Amino acid sequence: MTFKFEIYNTVLILVILLCLFFVFFQNHAIISGKATSVFATSNVSVQNYLSIALCTNLSTGILFGDVATLPAININATHNYDGTSTGSTFCVNVSLDSNTAIDLCSKANTHLTSPSLDTIGLANETYSNSTSTDATLPALGSDVSLTTSYVKSGDAIAAGGLNYYRFWLDIPAAQPSGDYNNTVYFKGVTTTLACGS
Repeated sequence: MTFKFEIYNTVLILVILLCLFFVFFQNHAIISGKATSVFATSNVSVQNYLSIALCTNLSTGILFGDVATLPAININATHNYDGTSTGSTFCVNVSLDSNTAIDLCSKANTHLTSPSLDTIGLANETYSNSTSTDATLPALGSDVSLTTSYVKSGDAIAAGGLNYYRFWLDIPAAQPSGDYNNTVYFKGVTTTLACGS
């Protein structure tokens, strides 16, 4: 029994010494319950998203109607003055889900051309634009001619914004009769970028 008692005492002494050992080293930062941390960098690159659409009246075409008397100067396109407060209903809409302001660019593919290949030069097909519209905006006095290269026709239109247009046509004397057509294109680019081709 004495032997068992000695083993028991020895084990008890070893446990006490081990506890003292752990207490000693814990207080001297060898065994620690302190927290440690590391980090990882998180990264994302959000690209510019641009989306535009033609308002209904612009998507149906720029129509100048029938002209019977020449020369004809500043013929109004059909929807130049048919909106609220005599505003234009020709417009380009910048989508609400765009995440950047947009500059609009426009161009025509060619001169107004008839099936018999007679042309009305692009210098005679003019437009003006504005982010608001009423009886005076977009203004006739600030109109510019369409070209076959994209040029800026609206600056920094915000998401959900509209850019309104008015179109005019001059037809010189002795212009051959016929139906004349071309196609006008609109493109949105991130503000301050060039229109490109």
